[in-house]
Amino acid sequence: MVLSVEDVVPLHLADVTFPDWHPLHGERGAVLAFALRHPTGLLLFETGIGTGNQFIDDQYQVQQRPIDTALAAHCHDVNDVRLIVNSHLHFDHCGNNSRFPGVPIYVQDPEYQATRVPYYTVPEWVDFDGAEYAVIDGDVQVAKGVRILSTPGHSPGHQSVVFETADGVVVLAGQAIYARAEYEHLKVRSTVSDDDPPPDPQQYLASAARLMQLQPRRVHFSHDSAVWEP
Repeated sequence: MVLSVEDVVPLHLADVTFPDWHPLHGERGAVLAFALRHPTGLLLFETGIGTGNQFIDDQYQVQQRPIDTALAAHCHDVNDVRLIVNSHLHFDHCGNNSRFPGVPIYVQDPEYQATRVPYYTVPEWVDFDGAEYAVIDGDVQVAKGVRILSTPGHSPGHQSVVFETADGVVVLAGQAIYARAEYEHLKVRSTVSDDDPPPDPQQYLASAARLMQLQPRRVHFSHDSAVWEP
């Protein structure tokens, strides 16, 4: 089977409004996941925001789009998913992990350790009955033509996915690069944004540069439905 750029399917799972204390306060933000159609089955990058946390719902005015509905729109369901990669374990990237007991969930070791820090994430969205984490350290190939690349900066164990297709490399950046506009900015200036600077700007820039050096055919972002193409 020859893989295509169209085998990466964006799933728009939620919209949020950033609270007053957030650097992007008042702005709207999209929360996306991505289904990768692969001969071994469906691979899922990100799982969006979970349900049942009143603090998150109130602070971010979450408008949910159920993952079941998003998958069904593309003729898939949760039982098709064979493997999950979370870019990191903040609440808006791992919230539906618990929908997939027994499915391997790939995460970097520094990221998994960070979830033990109070308020880093929503603990019950990470640890649940049947959780099967594949904790890794660095780059790993998880399926033919599918690689995880370590891209720290936004978080200590952030990672991105590279999907090799007949059309060229597709990058699922996660939050290693926030949006298409930032990708364009980084290509020209190689400086981080002042609006919402990353915790580790030096690592963030190095990770972004690593992804751009792949000369991708297409780049998807976990908080921007716009797609970068050359």
